[in-house]
Formats: sequence, C-alpha cells, structure tokens
Amino acid sequence: MKGLSIQDLPYDVRILVYEAILANHLCVNQNQQPSNDHIRVLHTCRQIFYEARALFHKYVSLRNDWEVDHYLAYLDSEPKTAPTVRWADVANDGRVLESTLGQTGPASRLYLVLARFVSLEKLRVFNVRHYHPHTTSMPNSRYQLNFEGAMFPAAKGFSPLLQAYELHLDPFTRANPFQTIPSNHIRSLRLSGDCHFRKTPLPALRHLTIHGVTSNAFDQIHFNSSFPNCQLDSFIHAQGHRLGFEIRNVHLESLLAGPGSCLRKLVLLGSSRLSSATIASCLRSLPTLEYFALSLVTVNELRENFILALGPSLQVLKLQITHAWYAVPLFEEERTICDTIEKKILLQHLPHKMVHVSFHSQLMAEHGRQDRWRNIAAAQHISLKIGPWEAEEET
Repeated sequence: MKGLSIQDLPYDVRILVYEAILANHLCVNQNQQPSNDHIRVLHTCRQIFYEARALFHKYVSLRNDWEVDHYLAYLDSEPKTAPTVRWADVANDGRVLESTLGQTGPASRLYLVLARFVSLEKLRVFNVRHYHPHTTSMPNSRYQLNFEGAMFPAAKGFSPLLQAYELHLDPFTRANPFQTIPSNHIRSLRLSGDCHFRKTPLPALRHLTIHGVTSNAFDQIHFNSSFPNCQLDSFIHAQGHRLGFEIRNVHLESLLAGPGSCLRKLVLLGSSRLSSATIASCLRSLPTLEYFALSLVTVNELRENFILALGPSLQVLKLQITHAWYAVPLFEEERTICDTIEKKILLQHLPHKMVHVSFHSQLMAEHGRQDRWRNIAAAQHISLKIGPWEAEEET
C-alpha cells in the first residue's frame, strides 16, 4: 500500500502542518536562537514552495553579522520580502561606535535590516554566537555598549510598533529595554539577563515573563507601581540562575494588588522565598485562574495547604515540591497536599485537563499512590504526569 504524503492531505490540513512545522522550529531551548533551516522545507517540492512560502517568509533569524550581510544582499534583490516579515530573531551584542567627533552609530549592520521590517510585530533578541562580529579599523574611535541603540539608533528615526518583545540573554548580558523601542503597543514582554528595567508605560501589556534576571532592578520593585495601568493575563517567573531575581512575598502581593489581579495563568519556578500562606492567599484572590504551575523549594515551612485555595476554573495544575539541600524534607505536610490533590483535583468532576506532579518518591510509593493516581486519571480523562516537569515548562 502506498504511503500517505503531505500532498495527499486536504489543503486546509496542509496549512495546519506548515504552521506546526514553523511553531516547532521557533521553540527556544536554553537561550539558543533558532536558525533559518525552516526555509529548507520550501525546497521539498514545488507545491510546498508555493503553499508555505508566504507563511515561512514571515519569520527570519539573524544570528551573526555574516547572516546579516547576506540577508541585506537578499533584500536588495527581493525588496518585496522585507514588508512581509512579522517575526524576527536577532543576535545583538549592543556595540556602537563612537568617533572623536562625537558621532555614534551601530557597529553591526543589523539596524539596516530591522529598519526595513516595517510590519514587524514580534522581536526576540539573543546573544551573538558562532561567529566573530565585525571589527573596525577606523582611527580614533572606540566601542560603547548601547543595547537598543545598536538595533534601532534614535538618530535614524525608525522604531517598530512591536506587540511582543523578548530578551533571551545570558545572565550577565546588560540590557536597558525601551530606550528607543516604543512600549505602548507591547502585549507580551520577556525580560532576562542583566536587565535594568525602569518604570515604563505598558498599557497594552497582557503577558509578562521574568526569567534569569541578574540585575538588582527588581529587588525593590513593586509591580503595582512599576507596571501601572495594565492588566495581565499571564505572569511567569523563573529564577533561572543562582544570582537571578528571587520572587518574594512582597513581590507576589504587589503583583496581585496591581496588574495581576485577574490572572488566568501563573507560573512560579524555583521559588524558595515564598511562604505557603502567601501562596494560598494569592490563589484565593484569583477565582478565574486556569493555569497554575509552581516549583517550590521548601526550607522550613509548608504550613498552609494551598491546594485548598484553588478555584473551580482551574484546568492545568503543575506542582513540584523539593527541599533545599540544607533543609529537612517536610514529608507530613507534603503528604497532606498529596491527599488534597487526590480528593479535590483528581476525583472531582471538574474541568481539570492536565495534572503534572513531582513529589519525593517515597510519598508516591506509599499505599500504591502512584498507581492509584494513574488509574483515577485514566478514568477521569485527565492528562497526568508524575515526575519532574520544570525543564519542559515554556518560559
């Protein structure tokens, strides 16, 4: 029997396949910037080329100055391509060149490419890897660092009206967001690296991710005053680095008192500074919460059973409880949480679609708990995963 090929699928299904291919290609793992290998799919056959090229050409990845120069040459030969680009991943080392006359300008020609993306909606910025950047032999000049100025020089006058702006930076890469990029249209924001964030108007902001921010800019932050006049749908925090910003009780309380008062998705990874009482209070104030992921590192308390505070709208629960290397496991408190998950989440006829849990192995082995949970989940049509899940969580 002849095997089924993509050409045998209906046109609408083929379009969905192309979208899935691109979405999978765009996934970021450990701050590694995607390539442009998705374009190779277009060379599979003539039919795929004509059906998928409009979608695939909406995205471009520029990982170094060599790719920037080649893409500039391509745009010169295909000028109609640049206005179709909606999503761009770029590597930026932030270098600008200053002469003795006081004139400054980007060391890379990346800004020339970005200036042509007049329809750009989403920009993700990475560290430069794989290739040495341009150097200059211009006498009496020196390099300075200006993170956004290297991409969008203020003197050039062009700044995109981005809807999504993501920094996927190494822990000690310095960034000062919104120096030249307008913030009024940003709906999704991801901050990372040595990020020096200052109070910025973000009226359209709906999704905020803070991952591995190593500067002290957030240590004294109050979300209700630093992110005024916005209403978040989702908030994601991951410490991401041993020197990364740790979310504490005061931060979570100010988030819920301000922009996060109506969250539908809350993700807190690697949290060791949050008390169980604050977590419970937070969950009680979020009756519309649909997605809750918590990776909690206990130190000396787990007094409050915050599972009891989850509302009826919850559809996804991800919970991981470990203990600090210098602390004693809180088996009795964890056992109580396990019992509550079974009674309140697994056995109840509620719209829970996914449950991921990771507890100490001896707790899951007690009285056949792990096998019993799998049987309950199968009967209740719940997607259940038992074991570490934090590394798979999209941040």
